[in-house]
Amino acid sequence: MQSVRILQFTDTHLFSDPQGTLRGTRTLPSLRACLEHARRRHLPADLVAVTGDIVHDEPEAYGTLELLLEDIGAPVLLIPGNHDVPAEMHRRFVRPPFQVGGTREIGPWAVMMLDTSAEVSGAGEGRLGTQALRSLAVELDELRRSHVLVFLHHPPVPMEAAGLDSLGLVDAAEFLAVVDAHRNVRGVAWGHAHQSLDLLRGAARLMCTPATCMQFMPRHPDFAVDDRPPGYRVIDLQDDGGIATEVVWLEGYAR
Repeated sequence: MQSVRILQFTDTHLFSDPQGTLRGTRTLPSLRACLEHARRRHLPADLVAVTGDIVHDEPEAYGTLELLLEDIGAPVLLIPGNHDVPAEMHRRFVRPPFQVGGTREIGPWAVMMLDTSAEVSGAGEGRLGTQALRSLAVELDELRRSHVLVFLHHPPVPMEAAGLDSLGLVDAAEFLAVVDAHRNVRGVAWGHAHQSLDLLRGAARLMCTPATCMQFMPRHPDFAVDDRPPGYRVIDLQDDGGIATEVVWLEGYAR
């Protein structure tokens, strides 16, 4: 059986200052460590997905990601998160291997990159919006002969943590209704929550991927920092629609 390999990196939170830290973790060295680990263990890949909060409100830091990934040897699909500057992403990432948003068809699969960064209250929630949801349903109908993996930034399901859940996808119910109506959606993967989750909903596998920097403690009512190390996800898409995946933790990483 053939497979399509995707590496997902999320919540890199890069700063214009290479020494910048997020809740005690220097974000550039931790991302470099994740990429070096992936190069040793899981490359070559067919696609790389970077699913939001690429920078931490500082668009100058996009240049750092560009330098780190321009020679990774696979198309790099990007979507913004609530800390990103979407207009700057679309302005900057206009040449291969980069692609902001959109759909990539590869073998029997289609990989969809959804932008949930639409402003809600400014606190960090995400939204697709009515038009994007309609477009998603239409495109999934057109892709009915393909298996589909959807990436977005904000969690479409509760993470069972009050703080995080208040900053999730505000139109999650509408999004999941579209997913439930299209059995060709075999997987949905996201970031934002800085932790790991893997569960099934009908025909779809739902996956939250940890950040390449620091993690939040699962099911904690506030935003308590966990002692888990940086991480990323490997996703292998099978020809029959199956998904084999693992979260890779950089055990022993020294912050």
